[in-house]
Amino acid sequence: MVTLLCMIGLSVGCAAIIMAISISTSAQDYSQQQLNNEYKMDEITIQPNSIGGSGQQASQNGKGFDRGALTMQKLDVIKRLAHVKAVFPTLRLGNVEMIGTDGRISNVEVIGTDLSALPEFGFRFAQGGASTVLGAVVANYGATFGMIDAQVMKNLFEKLEKEPYNDELFLEYDQLNKEPADLFQKQVNFRTGNAATGTSPSTYKVSTPLRISGQLKVKSGSSEEYAIYEKTIYVSMDTARMLQSQLGLGQSGSLVKFDSVTVRVDDKKYVPQVEEQVKKLFLTTQSNLYQEEMIKQKFDQYRKIALGIGTFILMLASLSIFVAMTMSTHQRRRQIGVMKILGANLWQIRQLFMTEAAVLGLMGGATGLLVSTLILWGANNAIAKGLLTIGPQSIEIPPLALLAGVIFALITGVVSGIYPAISASRTNALEVIKNG
Repeated sequence: MVTLLCMIGLSVGCAAIIMAISISTSAQDYSQQQLNNEYKMDEITIQPNSIGGSGQQASQNGKGFDRGALTMQKLDVIKRLAHVKAVFPTLRLGNVEMIGTDGRISNVEVIGTDLSALPEFGFRFAQGGASTVLGAVVANYGATFGMIDAQVMKNLFEKLEKEPYNDELFLEYDQLNKEPADLFQKQVNFRTGNAATGTSPSTYKVSTPLRISGQLKVKSGSSEEYAIYEKTIYVSMDTARMLQSQLGLGQSGSLVKFDSVTVRVDDKKYVPQVEEQVKKLFLTTQSNLYQEEMIKQKFDQYRKIALGIGTFILMLASLSIFVAMTMSTHQRRRQIGVMKILGANLWQIRQLFMTEAAVLGLMGGATGLLVSTLILWGANNAIAKGLLTIGPQSIEIPPLALLAGVIFALITGVVSGIYPAISASRTNALEVIKNG
């Protein structure tokens, strides 16, 4: 009975250690995977570094340069840095009206970038693709919704000015924004001004015709419900310069200054190295590695707590093994005495009891391995059936966890058997046989 209780304690402790490592490792891997999907651990966001003072003032007056600006020259340097896989520059031209050939309009944001880099940064095409032709543009998912007749929009805004708290008018406007439009290979114009607010036509600036060469899907990790309201048009840098000239958008002058640049590196382990090199260009950088480190620290704490509980259970099992082996030593004193008379030395006697303790620990570890496997198998079935939700789609048992659980149980058995083994080897053979 004592031996059975010892094995139960060892198996429970071993199972607790295996489950602690398995659950925390699976949860950490799942959290890191979700973090990678949403934030991209191998990407760096680069922005201008505002230096202020005389340098910035000189740049504004056209008499100097802004050392912290994110220019085309710096972009070329960044592209040539080691481990840089792809670069996605962003030049925000501002919000304009997009006018279709049927006269319907929509408000969109125009961004100048390298269109060929779109697929590298998670953008997927629903139709068409990027084109190098001047005037070819790419519409994101939201830009293909909400093309409204100019007069209808003007009338609706006039009603909203008179009845700003009318929920029905807001619902009508929301429904109009959700109406899809097929813009692929269609011709559009960009216009500054706002027909809905009654801007004087004499102040309008209209671009030359452009053509939608590609329509994007909802970006991975984004919600389709909210993506409808993100209306963005991507244009090449050559087209961006043309629109700047025609509509007076963005910066003036020949020097292109980007608002930001997103860089993808070969592996996230190179992110700190690339960041340090970029900072030498007097630019600011931001990555998401700190979030990964926070997750790691969080799960390390959980793992330590769970391992502490498992270790405590093993200590109780160790105490029970100590008691069981001590009792066994007392009950087998006559047997030990006979072994000594027959020529067994101290080491052989100690080895016998140590081996028994080790076998007991190994059996407890094996039982704990089986128990933890069965429990986690049941948990995975519950997760698959939707009865249990813990984050990960399944809990995997790392080989390290199995090895750690069995080793802990084995060590616990061996350590617990040291004192009883020494005590047994010190038994006085003649006294035991004489009094036995």
